[in-house]
Amino acid sequence: MTPVGLARARQLANRQELAPQTIDRMVSYFARHAVDKQGSTWSTYGKGRQAWDGWGGDPGLRWARSIARRMDVAEKRGRR
Repeated sequence: MTPVGLARARQLANRQELAPQTIDRMVSYFARHAVDKQGSTWSTYGKGRQAWDGWGGDPGLRWARSIARRMDVAEKRGRR
């Protein structure tokens, strides 16, 4: 994993509060790297899949998208 990916994994593991910009970066990461989780089996657990999991995996993707949607709604209402 990259230094950024390792930092993100630590933040998530430690349940640190993430800045709105970090949530946006997570959503962008997942959009770019969805292919990394495909084709990996337990015996061929590649680096891309490891990074995907370090960023929170499928639950992290759902969580980041959910938070991003809420931030977008709040921004439209002028509360962000």
